[in-house]
Amino acid sequence: MNAPENDASRCCGAAPVCGAGLPEAERIWRLGPGGSAAPAGWSFALGPDDALAPGAGPLIEGAPDDVDVVIADDLTRGRADALRLKPCHDPLLLERIDYAGRAVFFRASALGAEARSALEGGAAPSGLIRPDHRVAHLPYPAAILAPTDAAPAPPPLRSALGPVAAIIPNRDSPRLIRAALQAVLDETEEPAPVAVVIDNGSTDPETLTLYESIRANPRIRIEMNPAPFNFAAMVNRGAALARAEFSEVAAFLLLNNDIEAPAPDWLRPMAETLAAPGVGVVGAKLLFADRTIQHAGVIVGHGGVAGHDLKSAPEDAPGLCGRMAAPHLREAVTAAAMLIRTEVWDTLGGFDASAFPVAFNDVDFCLRAGAAGWRVALEPRAALIHHEGVSRRRPFSLTRFVKHQRERTMLRFRHHTIGRIDRFESPWRDPERLTPVFRMLKNLPPMRF
Repeated sequence: MNAPENDASRCCGAAPVCGAGLPEAERIWRLGPGGSAAPAGWSFALGPDDALAPGAGPLIEGAPDDVDVVIADDLTRGRADALRLKPCHDPLLLERIDYAGRAVFFRASALGAEARSALEGGAAPSGLIRPDHRVAHLPYPAAILAPTDAAPAPPPLRSALGPVAAIIPNRDSPRLIRAALQAVLDETEEPAPVAVVIDNGSTDPETLTLYESIRANPRIRIEMNPAPFNFAAMVNRGAALARAEFSEVAAFLLLNNDIEAPAPDWLRPMAETLAAPGVGVVGAKLLFADRTIQHAGVIVGHGGVAGHDLKSAPEDAPGLCGRMAAPHLREAVTAAAMLIRTEVWDTLGGFDASAFPVAFNDVDFCLRAGAAGWRVALEPRAALIHHEGVSRRRPFSLTRFVKHQRERTMLRFRHHTIGRIDRFESPWRDPERLTPVFRMLKNLPPMRF
């Protein structure tokens, strides 16, 4: 509804008694303006036991003129995880999990009569956000909410885009490449995925014997390419070969040779998520052999470059706003298991094998995809084992160290990662920690998009 200037059921000048998140919320509120007036010209629908938080009104009123909707952080009374810190607007996550909750504010002029009536009638505010709305995230606990339990929505019905070609760089490592190929060939996705192995100079007899035994498989192509190691160039070559050898490839599946599938049917959810509107890249949830998390999306800006979210956390770690229970948007994902629309691959020209021959080529690709208007997603239902680095354990080399530092510098220069706050993380999260840790800021962060 259109909030009046002062509504005791929706506004408060002092914080009520809440859960463990209250001390952090109180410190955040001190950074914002005072007062308890509701935002003039904005519509929202808090329940009778909810309240607008101190200082929220002026912050929402201060939204840029082209903003139609503001999703704010919030606080739930009586919960151990009372303070809910949110990412930027994530329509993919909202399909399954209403992470926005009731702290959603609509510019009155952006709501039609039907939507206004639905909001006043108790409809979930997030369901009224239209694709043409410009949505901002306010990193401020603008609403104090009564606890509720919301069941996840059923997944939307989508069909995969079409044929998938897996690209697997390899050198020796017969046990690993056998498991990686098995992960692809055992998939039930239709049409059946195919695989291209780009070999970087294997000499191990067991590996060569394996190649000879599978060359006749119509779903596999193997190319021996003993050039100096350049992971990005190998991936680019694999994509070109897949195009030449197999018709109608709709998506490339980049797969490390140290990936193992503990169960089949992991590719289907990735392919379905890739078919979501605007999604051009999808990553998988990767686990160490001990079933702790190796990759749950990339935090851009970690260490001045990038790092894996939730690294070494338990397999069932919920993630920000419980998003590890559903596909959601990220700024970047790892190429250890990455599904890419061929349209996106063609538009961007593949990996940058000159600037990022070994490291950060995946992060660079994802950030370029985002800049071109494509969404990058993580599909947690696709859970794979990643034996990280097993096939490339080599003694320290000053040359390799210098090259790695050059790639780090290039990522920082090209994408301004030093001091960058990942759009799909909260600015209140310590960017130097791969598991979520709250930090206190000197100033209130601005609205984000």
